[in-house]
Amino acid sequence: MNKSVYIILIIIVLGALYLLAPKGETQADTLEDGIKLAREQDKLIFLYINADWCTYCRLIEQEFTRSEEFQKIIDDNFIWVTLDFEENLALARRFGLRGPPAMIVLDQNGEAITGIPGYPPGGVSDVIFMLREALK
Repeated sequence: MNKSVYIILIIIVLGALYLLAPKGETQADTLEDGIKLAREQDKLIFLYINADWCTYCRLIEQEFTRSEEFQKIIDDNFIWVTLDFEENLALARRFGLRGPPAMIVLDQNGEAITGIPGYPPGGVSDVIFMLREALK
């Protein structure tokens, strides 16, 4: 192949990578990273606290996965941070948590706006309601 064919192929590949790359991260591994991303993207933080052994955590996570409405609200308006309860006991105490699961909406300074400790009686519908209220 000649040089111009290689250049055209490279441009096509780079263009495809650009189009497929995420436009902005919506998840963070630490609360500090979540706060930074929330400020950069002008979003709130959805803090989800779980534990490996927590049965109710698995139930709500399945509901999160199945709900397109939940996913859209999160993707459009929140930075998602998941933390393990046992590895973040100081943070759990800060929010008055006795155990997982917990879903807390934080502002861009890491201050709690609202939250649901424990498994919500209405499942993901209660979480969606909480998220909508936090956005008002």
